[in-house]
Amino acid sequence: MSTTESTVELKKRSFLQLPVAVDVDRLLEDYRSIPSEAWASTHWDMHCSSNMVLLRGGSQGTEDDFDGTDIVDHEILGTLPYISWLIGESGPFGGTSYAFIFRMKPLGVARPHIDLSPVWFDLFRVHIPIVTNDGAYLLSEGRSKHLAVGEVWTFDNQLKHAVTNGDAVRTHLIFDVPPQPKLQKLIETARFDPGSDDPSRWQSAGMPDTVPSITNALSTPLSFTEKEALGFAPDAFASRIHEVRSIARITRANLKVGDIVYAVNGVSECAVARTATDYIQVRHRPGEVVTLQILRGGVEVTTRVRLYPKRIDALGKIKGRVLAKR
Repeated sequence: MSTTESTVELKKRSFLQLPVAVDVDRLLEDYRSIPSEAWASTHWDMHCSSNMVLLRGGSQGTEDDFDGTDIVDHEILGTLPYISWLIGESGPFGGTSYAFIFRMKPLGVARPHIDLSPVWFDLFRVHIPIVTNDGAYLLSEGRSKHLAVGEVWTFDNQLKHAVTNGDAVRTHLIFDVPPQPKLQKLIETARFDPGSDDPSRWQSAGMPDTVPSITNALSTPLSFTEKEALGFAPDAFASRIHEVRSIARITRANLKVGDIVYAVNGVSECAVARTATDYIQVRHRPGEVVTLQILRGGVEVTTRVRLYPKRIDALGKIKGRVLAKR
């Protein structure tokens, strides 16, 4: 059967368990050998509770590494012999386009979202749990499914999906498989499991109905190495502002490009936030005043900012109440 012919009948469904035997001991051995400095924050606020290691993808250090065309094997993959074989051409899937490991904090979430990049439409997203707990669930198509360690699952990531985690770390090996003969055979013999209706988990994975704007500024999490050098914990949401929006000047928010925002009201870490601005969005509401702890040129700065609704008109005035800095 040609590769072209094999792509015709392949259809994504949530959830399909693929008949692949995984050597869990070897998988865990590879995972435990990953050094702490290899881990990084994710590029996306919807994956607010996870750290990642990119194994195969681009090399720009941006989110484009997960859907670009300049694909390389990252150096860390050479130290993971079993994972390298699993995702390689000689492995059970016939090769992968992108591959990475996501490690989610206890009680963390991945917020509901859809993987919209066109390059992913023909790729099958595969999950292999490495470490999990009874409270970890993958959500898709309005339903939920717990994936056990060593099982191999694929689902339709072009539909809305999310994750809720239990009270321990959840780590998955995740990769994208292009349609080809080996995958065809796996899909043909896969076990379909629709999961369970689970509105409570979907609700807990979602954002609050009313959230403050985060358009004051845009920020990027510090690397683990940067956090360590500044005395922050690896999972702290310390982040560097790379853009200050016009609304920050209108509301007189004391924020500057290069500022490192490392705490909000004294809180510097949260299971469901990867940056300080994300924490504000999740834990605070319009009208509240928050105190930001900032490093500016190595000097600690404290500033108070009043939050405002998201709706802003063309003149930059806030619809409804005009909320200033103090």
